[in-house]
Amino acid sequence: MKNINYYLKLNFNVDIKFMADGIFCAEIKEVPGLSAYGKTMKEALDELEKVKKVSFEMMISQNKEIPLPIIKLEIPVQKFEQLKNKRQLQSYVVT
Repeated sequence: MKNINYYLKLNFNVDIKFMADGIFCAEIKEVPGLSAYGKTMKEALDELEKVKKVSFEMMISQNKEIPLPIIKLEIPVQKFEQLKNKRQLQSYVVT
């Protein structure tokens, strides 16, 4: 398992939602339950960074796997069909 600094430097996808009660929720989808709240988007993101660090430290100390970020690419079908290695990539295609 890598150290905490490795995981903190990764670029996780963050979703931010404005909740019905007037606060913002920032969450990392790859890590279920990893979310934080704030009165502003910035406050929610700042809080998420703190929660992420503590959560990752706990997961490492408990030898739990930390999921890696997911990268999503959008390629037009016509371009995909022209790729030389499209067979190797076919298992990653989501429609």
